[in-house]
Amino acid sequence: MTTPVVNRKNVLHKVLTDSRRKMAVALIDLDRFKWINDSVGHYAGDDILRQLVERIRRVLPPSAELGRFHGDKFCLLFPLKTEVQAATEAALRIVREVARPIVYDGKEFFVTASVGLAMFPDDGEDEHALLRHADMAVNMAKKGGGNRVERYCAQMNEEAMHRLEMGGHLRRAIEENELFLCYQPIVDVHTGAVKATEALIRWRHPKLGLVRPDEFIPLAEETGLIHEIGRWVLKTACRQTKQWQEMMGNNRLAIFVNVSPVQFQHERFVDNVKQALKQSRLSPSCLHLELTEHSMLRYLSSTMRTMDELRKLGVGIAVDDFGSGYSSFHYLKRLPATILKIDRAFIEQLHANASDEAIVKAMITMGHGLGLETIAEGVETPEQLNRLRDLQCTYAQGYVFCPPLLAEEVMQYVTEKQK
Repeated sequence: MTTPVVNRKNVLHKVLTDSRRKMAVALIDLDRFKWINDSVGHYAGDDILRQLVERIRRVLPPSAELGRFHGDKFCLLFPLKTEVQAATEAALRIVREVARPIVYDGKEFFVTASVGLAMFPDDGEDEHALLRHADMAVNMAKKGGGNRVERYCAQMNEEAMHRLEMGGHLRRAIEENELFLCYQPIVDVHTGAVKATEALIRWRHPKLGLVRPDEFIPLAEETGLIHEIGRWVLKTACRQTKQWQEMMGNNRLAIFVNVSPVQFQHERFVDNVKQALKQSRLSPSCLHLELTEHSMLRYLSSTMRTMDELRKLGVGIAVDDFGSGYSSFHYLKRLPATILKIDRAFIEQLHANASDEAIVKAMITMGHGLGLETIAEGVETPEQLNRLRDLQCTYAQGYVFCPPLLAEEVMQYVTEKQK
């Protein structure tokens, strides 16, 4: 890329030219652009980047200055006297422009951008504070899913300090064995037999108590700890399942393991799966990896390659939270999945809401037509379970059977079910 790098001294000079005037600084970060480089190469990635820069330039306000900050991150200096509303509207135009499909070598690519805004002098009175606060804002935009604009606020400082502190706690949690797994049975709705369990990670901090997975998993993804945690989960769940198989005399008992999209895209992920299976001696057919449909479709080409490798190993793929995305029905037939897990949002009112029942029935019918088994998540009442039986759903999990269990409790539950 030949786009000029922003000179920070120039930024500081412009800001201090007239301290009575407003001015906006924005950082523009392309969401997950690394995956484009990984899939088509850095040369093609640079060409796509040039096209995106030209798009951004077309919608910039007069006198605005755009420069490459580093990698796929850019810095935008708005003209003096720019107010918050004008800066926000300009940033939103950039986000919309970047999100339009881009064509390279006859193929369509979809890129989104996150933008963080900081205003002088409200959000910082020098170059370093403005850039640091704009960076906090862009990180908040990415944390919210990307493809959006965030304005810096003081609370972000507190959140950044909290994430930093929790990151340290999480690293120590790995070293001190504070992480553990619970297992929720997946049950045949017609016979009551336990087909499998789903491994669910938990963190018990000595002072904070139980930390919610939805708080520490995103943090693990941000810090890169997800790869170490993911390897540990795979090895532990496979080893535990093999132990249960031997104790029960049931070599078909399976394990479902949730996989983060960050973890799934790692170049050594398939090797990690192979290693977990080899060390545990668990049959590949007894391991099912759960990915959300959203994460599958976001990186479709690389996802397909990895899923094909896993299919050749004999490992199952479960589409988690099915129905929560928007492109499922178009792409599902292309994905080598083996199981659909119906999102709990459709199960909650299944027995009382005709629309939810119609949707669940369509999912089950489609799954059967594609040769896929169906698992209903979040089943909590006998009424929901009875309706799922009527709709010919294959399996279910939820509190109607039991909550997630500690490893030592699973044997007792399964044994009682077999009586």
